[in-house]
Amino acid sequence: MGVVRWLPRLLIPLALATALVVDARDDRAPASVAVEGPQAQAQVAVPPPDALTSSWFCPLVGLRGPVPGFGEVTTEVLLTNMTAEVASASVEFRGRTTGRQYVMADVAPHSTGVVTTSDYVRDEVTGALVEASSGGLAVTRRFVSPLGIDEARCSSVLAPDWYVPVGDTQADALTVLAIMNPLPRDAIVDVTFASEAEFGPFVAPALTGVVVPAWSTVAVNIGEHARRRDVVAASVRARAGRIAVDSLVAYDGSVGRRGLAAELASVATGERWLVPVAGIDDDTQVWVRIFNPSDDVAEVAASVISDDPLGDRLAFAVASHDIVELKVEPPGELTPGLETLLAAPGLPFGVSVASQNDVPLVVWAETLVGSAASPLTDIRTDSDLASAAAEQEAESVTVVAQTGGATGDAAPGRADGAVDEPSVEVRPPVLRAQSGLAFVPGVLQTGDRWLVVIAPQSGGEAFLTIMTDSFAAGNAGALADVAEAAPTNSDRGPVQRVRVGTLSGETVAVIDVPASGVITHRLASGTARLLVSDTPFAVLVWQARVSDAGLSVAHPVAW
Repeated sequence: MGVVRWLPRLLIPLALATALVVDARDDRAPASVAVEGPQAQAQVAVPPPDALTSSWFCPLVGLRGPVPGFGEVTTEVLLTNMTAEVASASVEFRGRTTGRQYVMADVAPHSTGVVTTSDYVRDEVTGALVEASSGGLAVTRRFVSPLGIDEARCSSVLAPDWYVPVGDTQADALTVLAIMNPLPRDAIVDVTFASEAEFGPFVAPALTGVVVPAWSTVAVNIGEHARRRDVVAASVRARAGRIAVDSLVAYDGSVGRRGLAAELASVATGERWLVPVAGIDDDTQVWVRIFNPSDDVAEVAASVISDDPLGDRLAFAVASHDIVELKVEPPGELTPGLETLLAAPGLPFGVSVASQNDVPLVVWAETLVGSAASPLTDIRTDSDLASAAAEQEAESVTVVAQTGGATGDAAPGRADGAVDEPSVEVRPPVLRAQSGLAFVPGVLQTGDRWLVVIAPQSGGEAFLTIMTDSFAAGNAGALADVAEAAPTNSDRGPVQRVRVGTLSGETVAVIDVPASGVITHRLASGTARLLVSDTPFAVLVWQARVSDAGLSVAHPVAW
C-alpha cells in the first residue's frame, strides 16, 4: 500500500518537469497531420469545409542558388478559400538555421489570397507550414525564378516514402530535392537513385541516414551525388518520422535547354496511371518516365489516348529499382523502338500506363518546349497575342473527341444539362510559349471533383487538359454501363459531362467529354475553377507565357 501511495506523488513532479521541457522546445505538432495508408496518400486533397482544422506542408518556398548561374527561387503561396466564410490561416516559414517566422492571412470567401515569400527566404532552402482554423482551404504555390515560372501543389499529407521519377544531372541541369520535416522530432532519411543507364538502385553513402532536423527543410542537390545522367529517379524513405518532399529541376540555357519545373513528389505507388499531356509539334519534346521502386520486375503496358484511333501501344518490362524512359514522337519514317511512343502532332493526347503483373509503379512525364514553340500547334508573335487578348477573356470550350473536335460556349449560370452544338467547325485552342520546362505528374486516382488554381494577375493563356479514365473505358462491361447511363452525341458516341464552375458554385461551362479520350478547355486568366462530373477523370492545367517565363503546369487538387 505504501508504494501505491507514493508512486503517484512521484509521478506528479516528473510530469511537471516533462511539461516544462516540452513547452521550452515548442514541441507543437501541426494541428492536422497525415492520414496513414496508401489509399489516403494517393493524392493531395482539400479537407472538407466542416473539418475543425487543416494543415498544408510546402517543402520548398525559397532556394538561394546553391549552384552559380541558376539564380534565386522564391514562391507565392496561394491560399484558396472554398467556403462562404472568411478563412484565417498562419503561414510559418522554416529554414534550417534561421528562426521561424509567421504571417497571418485572412482569405475572403470564394477567393484566392497571395502570400509573397521573398522577404522570408534567408536560408539556403526554406519551407512553409500553413495551418488553418477550418477546412475548405487549398494551398498551392507559384515558383518564380530567372529561369522561369511554374505552379505546384503543397501537400495535405505526411508520409515516410516519396518518389520522384524525373531528374537530370548533366552539366546544364540543377536537380534539387527539398525534404521537409515539420514535426517536433528529427527524421532519419535514406535517398537512393535509379537512372536509364544502369540496372538497379544507386546508393550514395552521404545520403544514407541523413538527419532532417525537427521543424526544418533540407535540400539535396542530386548532381553532387549521382553520375552525369539524362534521367535520374529518386526514392526518399524515412526510417524514422514522416516527411514531405518537393522536386525542382532547372536548365540554365548553356547548351540550349532553359526552364524551371517544380512539383510535389509522388507519395504513393500504384498499378494504373493516367498522364494528361497536351500535344506535340516539331519544337516540343515529351518523355514519359516509368519508375519501379519495388523489389520485383514490372510487366508494363503504355498506350497513347488521343483523337487518333490507331494510338500507339507498347509492352515492356521495368527491372526492380529501375526506370524506363519513353520518348513521345510524331509518326515518321523510322520504325519505332521500345523507347518510342507515337502520337499524332497537333492533337491533345494522354498516356495510360498499367502494370500487368500488379507490381506498383510511379509515372510522370516531362515536357521541354523549344524557342518560340508550344505543346500544341501554332506559333504567334507577341503582337498577335496582344491583339487576341480581348477575345480570351470569355471562357470557351473545345472538345477534341475520338472522332473529331467541336466547340461550344456556356454562359454563366447555365444549367448543367444544356450544351450548344456548333454550327461550324472550329480549330482546337492553341497553347503557346517561347520556351519552358514542365513536369506532368501522373494521376494515380481519378476523381469526380477537382479544384484548379491559377495565380491572380497571372499573364498568358491557360488551358485544361481533361482525360477520361481509359482503364475503365477499356473494360467492355464498364463501357456498356457508360453508354447506357451517359448522354450521347451522334458524332462522338457516349460522353460524360464535366461542369466548370466558380468557387461559389456558379456554372460557367459544361463540357461533353468522350468516354475514352482527351479534350482541352481554355480558362479565363487568373481564375480558380471547380470541375465536377458524375464519372472520375484526370485533369491538368497548362499555362503559356510569351515572356522568358515560358511554360508552366499546375496539377489540380482533389476535393
